[in-house]
Amino acid sequence: MNVPQPADGVSNGLPQLRAISILDLRNDPSLAPGGGAFVSVLTTFLPIVYGTALKLVPENPVAAQQITASAFECFAARWGKLSKRTLVGPWLLQAAKSVAIRERKRLRLPKPARGSSAAEHFLLFKRLSQLKPKLRNPLVLRQLLQVPSAETATALRTDTVRSERYAGKAFAWLRRKLRKANLGANLWDTFDRLSVVPGEEISGPIIDKLGRWTPKTPRTELTRSTLAGWRWLAVRLFVKRVLAGLGAVICVLLALAGTVAYLVHHGYLNDFLMNMGNREITRDFPEALTPARPWPATEQDQAYAKKETPKTSAELYQPTNIWQARFSFTEEQWDAVQPTRIQPVRNLFQDGRITLRNPKAKRSGLSGSIGYEFNWAEAQVEFAGKKFEKAAVRYRGNGTFLQSRYGPKQSFKVDLNKLQKKQSIGGVDELNLVNAVPDFSYVRDAMSQMVFRELGVPAPRTAYAYLSVDVPGKWTNQALGLYCLIENIDKDFAEDRFGSKKVPIFKPVTYDLFQDLGSEWSDYAAIYDLKTEASPEQLQRVVEFARFVTQASDEDFARRLGEYLDIEEFAGFVAGHALLSSYDGFFTNGQNYYLFLDPASKKFGFISWDQDHSWGEFGYVGTAEAREQASIWEPAVYDFQFLQRVMRVPAFRDAYKTKLQRALDTFFTKERLYPQIDQLAAAIRPAVAAESEFRLTRFDQSISSEWLPGDRNSGPQEGPRAPVHQIKRFIENRIVSVREQLAGESDGVRLRRGR
Repeated sequence: MNVPQPADGVSNGLPQLRAISILDLRNDPSLAPGGGAFVSVLTTFLPIVYGTALKLVPENPVAAQQITASAFECFAARWGKLSKRTLVGPWLLQAAKSVAIRERKRLRLPKPARGSSAAEHFLLFKRLSQLKPKLRNPLVLRQLLQVPSAETATALRTDTVRSERYAGKAFAWLRRKLRKANLGANLWDTFDRLSVVPGEEISGPIIDKLGRWTPKTPRTELTRSTLAGWRWLAVRLFVKRVLAGLGAVICVLLALAGTVAYLVHHGYLNDFLMNMGNREITRDFPEALTPARPWPATEQDQAYAKKETPKTSAELYQPTNIWQARFSFTEEQWDAVQPTRIQPVRNLFQDGRITLRNPKAKRSGLSGSIGYEFNWAEAQVEFAGKKFEKAAVRYRGNGTFLQSRYGPKQSFKVDLNKLQKKQSIGGVDELNLVNAVPDFSYVRDAMSQMVFRELGVPAPRTAYAYLSVDVPGKWTNQALGLYCLIENIDKDFAEDRFGSKKVPIFKPVTYDLFQDLGSEWSDYAAIYDLKTEASPEQLQRVVEFARFVTQASDEDFARRLGEYLDIEEFAGFVAGHALLSSYDGFFTNGQNYYLFLDPASKKFGFISWDQDHSWGEFGYVGTAEAREQASIWEPAVYDFQFLQRVMRVPAFRDAYKTKLQRALDTFFTKERLYPQIDQLAAAIRPAVAAESEFRLTRFDQSISSEWLPGDRNSGPQEGPRAPVHQIKRFIENRIVSVREQLAGESDGVRLRRGR
């Protein structure tokens, strides 16, 4: 909208004074209150200030004179504290309105009647004050003070086009807001009629007093009350802004707390925090992301790589074997194998326990509880010199998966028989490639399973594989590194160990093993997760044992335990966990082991599994020193009712003590274990070196016989930022502690979750 141009010849004061600012007064003190030329400023703005006062107090012309004088007095008292960009004219206009309101209250004048000239002018100035300064100032200068366009632009420090646009925008907004008032019908005339030149009898005293103004000049009562009111208004505004700021902060905090509460309640926060930890690893250890190199690459490497395709599982699973493996995916297959998100469990931690079974997940474990589902996808698999054009591959692992997402090296499970029947290698059709990301030594799983076998416990055999992956547009034969190859616990395992594929094998996930849950197998099925086949009678045996464990008296339990449990075998199973201070499973969170039922004796036995956090490494339970001294008689970190009942049975205690003593006398010694570690380490070191210098450095430290200096418990519980765990150091100290406990010289340390 075009703003009406000031009429030619109208000059209520010099143009440059009508657009004067506080900066101009500071640059030319003579124009400021107390200066010799201040009278010129008074004369310039006297008509608009007096006219405003008359319009706001039309019933009392004497009050209009007092309002005018007080407005200028307020300016004289306050100008030094105003912003240098403040324009004098618009400020005086707002001051006149403020003084008028206070004078009406002081005189106890009635509120102007609706529709009266005074009421409509109060509304006009109210709407003017609601405009932003960048819109109000050009409107006041151009329309009320009739400053030429060029001088308006100069005063506003902008160009003419912009100042005219702002003035037009303000004029249109003001007319729209006043459309129901009489003033709004002809706003231009209203502005023109606002200025009133006072007579000499009115202007004379004002000019005379203010022309001789000094800071010590007495102020009228109206001026004093107005300035006091402004000060109180400033305090109120400050408090209001502080409260508004606090309110905004509180709202943000409440929103943040609500978001966190929602994420916690619905289980998403745990994954967020884990991802933050992974991002910190990539930031702190960029070398951890260095791509692995192809291996074997030299003739020396070839001597360590196994070449002949295995004919039996015994040939496949030799501890020092390193097999070549390669997965080839299409882009679609690679997308399909990526984990998908599902609803996580709402409360991951309850009563000091971790919820490891998510009803929405197909498999138990932490990954499912956090909200990840692993998907089978088709791939071409080459392993140990044999190619399978159509095989099934998926990710595997729980904590191992979650803690290694900072890089591409993930654990995989291969099922050769899932998509095309009768495929196998070395007589087995499922392979577990464990990435060893939490195990810089690469030997903890292999060495642990040797210990369990020595104790008479069925345990998976191990070997190694060096894996490369092809994905069009992403990787071409990209090496991921050295993997620990772990025998699958399935029907093939059952046939090899027990002589029959028809041995029921379960994978329980529960803190309350053999707790009475009901009289039907369906009450137990989700928890005990049958991995092979079992008859209804065999499944019912789980129910019977659970009822016996829960309900039998101590005397009856001790007398009949051997009817349900292979006490000798279970003693070896518990002894293995105790010797190794293995706290990522049976002793801690009710997972990472298998259970089997001997079809002939109808007794339950246990199978070792997932020992990459053994040898005292699991940093989430106790300190490194405490794990070396962990109690052999109270090994669980929680009130494990089944284990506690069994530990009180004399027959078990005797068998358990015998297992521990025999281990210390024969195979669990430095003389036996150190050479085994060194032999494994020598065989795999070239492959570790090919994976990365970052891991090679930690590999050498973890198997070294020279102890690292410093605090062994500083930093995170696992991962690259945690102190390197030295397996031989643990062995030396653990042997001493177990011997002392068996001799009754020490009670050991009863561990609990945390440090």
